[in-house]
Amino acid sequence: MRWQALGVNCGTLNLRTMWRDDDKVMRRRCWRFQAFLLLLALLGCATPRTATVNTLASQPPRCHGVAQYRVGSPDVLEIEVTHRPELGGRRRVEVNGCVNMGSLGGIRVEGLTPAEIEERIARAAGIRPEDVSVRVVEFASQQIYLFGEVTGQQRAVAYQGPETVVDLLRRVGGITQDSAPEEVRVVRPACQAGEEPQVFQVDLKAILLDGDEQTNIRLQPYDQIHVPQSRACRIGRCLHPWLRPFVRVLTGDS
Repeated sequence: MRWQALGVNCGTLNLRTMWRDDDKVMRRRCWRFQAFLLLLALLGCATPRTATVNTLASQPPRCHGVAQYRVGSPDVLEIEVTHRPELGGRRRVEVNGCVNMGSLGGIRVEGLTPAEIEERIARAAGIRPEDVSVRVVEFASQQIYLFGEVTGQQRAVAYQGPETVVDLLRRVGGITQDSAPEEVRVVRPACQAGEEPQVFQVDLKAILLDGDEQTNIRLQPYDQIHVPQSRACRIGRCLHPWLRPFVRVLTGDS
């Protein structure tokens, strides 16, 4: 009976030893797998990505699109009229698409550029277009939507004319170090029911580092810009917490 009891105890000990050994094996496999994932992260070296993000943030946006902006309600215009100060001042575009020009009455400006509005006001006042100056001081009628790894929060920002993707991203502060600059997408909603939205691939690395402007499209009202996470960032989320700082340092994200 003693030997039997001893045999039972030895069997129990053997089982416990086996369980401990299996646990050690599983842990080693887990660490090997995480090391493999770390290697994959390192393969996606972030030097070009970091350079792209920094180049985007280091230069101011160009404002070429503002002159082609088409006004809508409730935008606000700053109007100056030479020798007719009573016609000047800030005017909000009303719901009916007009601005109140005092003695000239309401002048319809919806859908016009600032230069076209100058001509319309000049014609109504009987003066030269050169004597009228119009600029948009509040862009409030149209938006662009930002999603993903953009600086700040995902949000709607004011559309200010047909600016390029790069100019828009510069205007809003750029993109984060966790972004994938080569995989940016612009989604353009369908104009009519039943149509599919258009999707444009934008390669910020090619645009900013290689000078290839082919994918730097001009934006339209209500376009959606999606900036995804980088591969290294996605892989890093799968790693043990103490490994994540090493991934950020080795891939240039720190």
